Amino acid sequence: MARRQSFRVRAAARCLAALGMAGLAAHRLGGSSYVVRSAWEGEPKAIKEYDAMVKGMEPNVALPSLSFARDDGAALSLQDGHLVASYTSKLGEDTNLGLTVNDEQAWNALLESRAASLKLRGQGKSLDGWEASQSGSAAGVGDLSLNFNSDKEYKLTVVNDDLGEIAGASFSGKATATNDGVTGRLASRRELPGNVGMKWSIENAVGDYVLSHAAETAEFTRPMAGGDAAVKLSYENQGLGYEGSYSRPLRAGHADVKVSMRDGAMGYNVSYAEKVKGLADMQLGLDSDGAYGAVSASRNVMDGLDAEYEARARANFDSESKPQLSHALKLSNKLGYAQLLHGTDQEPKLRMGYEFNVDA
Repeated sequence: MARRQSFRVRAAARCLAALGMAGLAAHRLGGSSYVVRSAWEGEPKAIKEYDAMVKGMEPNVALPSLSFARDDGAALSLQDGHLVASYTSKLGEDTNLGLTVNDEQAWNALLESRAASLKLRGQGKSLDGWEASQSGSAAGVGDLSLNFNSDKEYKLTVVNDDLGEIAGASFSGKATATNDGVTGRLASRRELPGNVGMKWSIENAVGDYVLSHAAETAEFTRPMAGGDAAVKLSYENQGLGYEGSYSRPLRAGHADVKVSMRDGAMGYNVSYAEKVKGLADMQLGLDSDGAYGAVSASRNVMDGLDAEYEARARANFDSESKPQLSHALKLSNKLGYAQLLHGTDQEPKLRMGYEFNVDA
């Protein structure tokens, strides 16, 4: 009995020592913010293995970032465990220069203005590569942006949100050119009689210019019976697809119905979600695979102690698969948490841990 008590004392001392080290770090690294966290997971009976459990609860400290700057643009900082020196300056009314180098001689330089930028990176005296970009607009064409780099890769994008109107439909377009080819998207929208909204688009894959290979969609939406109804038709990979949906508030919750048809296979999903005030959040549903449901609730058990519970269930139409049920109970306070998890094909597990932010 005395040996067990001594074991517990050593375990508790190790926890206090770890927390003490974290507290010392918080004192030394004043003026920063960082996170201390840890977690342990195992079977409930494994809690008797104090040594392994306490070792698994040793803190994992996300190193903070520290920065010291001067008014002349020079700065010294710690980032991800590296010492970084940086310098920023204005070379003109709208042109800025930035330079950073760390303790491993990895450096980055940035020269940018309102319409262009040049990024360089290197190691020591060597230049590893560069990236450049230029943006602007052309009358009658649209907004353009060009990105290119030292690997001779480029990306040219043209966007025009106002290509005009035809028969009451407004059109917009986007085209992108890369080393692999060009892709373009033409879209339109229009309000039809009967408060029906219509959207249409056609888009080709990069480098594929066969019109019959392009993806085409048309969607019609309309408020109906206190909810929103939508019908979507699509042509993709040379196959037709259909999708219909309807959603609306129902009682104190929300109901959704979706039906789709693609490649000769029908799919559907009917669901209802509700927040039962003062009790729990619940969801029930039926889809082409089977029935499902979920319940979650949270309570304040006592001052400083909160409880959360979640359960999920699913039963498939497939006779070879058995119903699945999982649930979890979690107790937490400012110091940490303990969570018990159990499921149909899962042995009971206990998860313990802590996480807190240190603001100095």
